[in-house]
Amino acid sequence: MPPIHHHVIDRLAFFNGLVSGIALYPQVYAVLVSGSVVEISLTTFIVILLNSIVWTLYAIHRNLVSLLIASLLNGIACIILIISILTFN
Repeated sequence: MPPIHHHVIDRLAFFNGLVSGIALYPQVYAVLVSGSVVEISLTTFIVILLNSIVWTLYAIHRNLVSLLIASLLNGIACIILIISILTFN
């Protein structure tokens, strides 16, 4: 595990990882509450999921916690949305 840095940019990166990781969850909530996936693109969320997998692997390889958090949270949100699109369509 790399040393923990306390620079402003390190804290900002961690915060950004958290924020970007939860960015899709309002969409997840809206889909689960309404059951409507009318204007949701399956292709978009498959691409985002694949991107999240690559970033997850990179974050593990480089020991980048903030990137790992963001990519895992995005991946989980994408999986939920993909399952919802396939279920509610």
